Amino acid sequence: MNEFPSGAVCGDAAQKPVTLPERVPFSATPRETAAAFAMYGLAYLYIEMYDRIYGVYATVLPRVLLCAFTLGFVALTEYLHRDTPRMAESWVWLGCVACLTASVALERGNAWDVGMPLWFLHIFAVWWALSRSHTLLAGESGRLLPLDALDGFFLFPLKHFFLRARTAFFALSRLRGGQTREKSEDDASPVWTLVVAAAALGLLALSARLLMDADAGFAALLDGFTALLRFDWDLHSLMDVLFKLFLSLPVGAYLYGLLGGTLREDRGALRKRAADTDEMLEALRGVQEKVWIALLALFCALYAVFFAVQGRYLFGAFTRTLPDGFIVSEYARQGFFELCKVMAVNFALLWLATRSSKAAVRERPTLRALCLALLAESLLLAVVAFSKLALYIDCFGFTPRRLQSTWLVCVLAFGCGCAAWSLARGGKTFRVWMMFGAVTLSLLCLY
Repeated sequence: MNEFPSGAVCGDAAQKPVTLPERVPFSATPRETAAAFAMYGLAYLYIEMYDRIYGVYATVLPRVLLCAFTLGFVALTEYLHRDTPRMAESWVWLGCVACLTASVALERGNAWDVGMPLWFLHIFAVWWALSRSHTLLAGESGRLLPLDALDGFFLFPLKHFFLRARTAFFALSRLRGGQTREKSEDDASPVWTLVVAAAALGLLALSARLLMDADAGFAALLDGFTALLRFDWDLHSLMDVLFKLFLSLPVGAYLYGLLGGTLREDRGALRKRAADTDEMLEALRGVQEKVWIALLALFCALYAVFFAVQGRYLFGAFTRTLPDGFIVSEYARQGFFELCKVMAVNFALLWLATRSSKAAVRERPTLRALCLALLAESLLLAVVAFSKLALYIDCFGFTPRRLQSTWLVCVLAFGCGCAAWSLARGGKTFRVWMMFGAVTLSLLCLY
């Protein structure tokens, strides 16, 4: 037997109106529109630069194009986010971008493989865009580095990948529809402005080409730019331009997705994500203090035994006393990168201890003492690795590769100092370590 009258519940539910969220029509500001159309040219400039900056056809022109692209990228970011409060650290990342641009343009970066400074430039440019747009999750660089990297390189650009196309379509549809609105200082027609600017630049190129034909000296002065000013293209050149234009479309969509997308991101939602991440990390605190005391003591004992057993071998570089059967080159190279990897393991261990220990590490004297002892042993490993490197340089001379290894050891040692300071005195030092590594890397690329 049915307890409820037939259709009573369903009838009540059916009588309630279902309200769907109102769909807000897409709109774009004049600033976004101008940046969207400018990005088409900037993306083509990127493809033109990247296609010829390395290899047999490398000349001064693609390096000039790189400088022009970097200036355009910075200017477009500043234009879009000129109303966004500037973070102080954004100047650090902008300085890194400038150093790496100079490194590639001047063909420096001898300490790295060919192409590495250009990849570093990509990383720092994206990070500068995140800091300038104030879209870092925690409001600054630091502890949420992996999530910020995920946002900057994947989530923001891909989430807003079609933003440029939607913005351009919105502007063209309004232009075609003849819609008018009140004019203001920043509300000029961006489409017509870009059309006029493109026409003027085309006339400028034509004039330069004619002057080059008229005077051989002037043609020699602009010899590097002849390819850009030549209008008598054959079919192969035309197809090459069309292919590069096709490749520039996803590049421009990605870049505008990053720059324009960060402008549309809700800062409150980003901070909430950071708070939710912190809350999730706090939920991982379930390991008893005595468990971590035992584990950290085991690691410290392992390294103490290693130093005791291998002391003569490890510290031979200080006294220039090599172990039996070793030559200088073999002794200096053997174990260097292994010692650096051990330091990286120790950093991972300390992060795991501070995040999973039920008791705060700073508030437990035994835990804090063991962590500081582990950092002291890590610093000693860095000193040993550096002594091996110094002996190698002293005997066989300086090379860019050895400068690269020196930088690595110094960054690891500085990280030990930052972590020790944080444990002993409190405060956030990961951002300081991160900036130290970025700035020194950028300066190293100028070698």
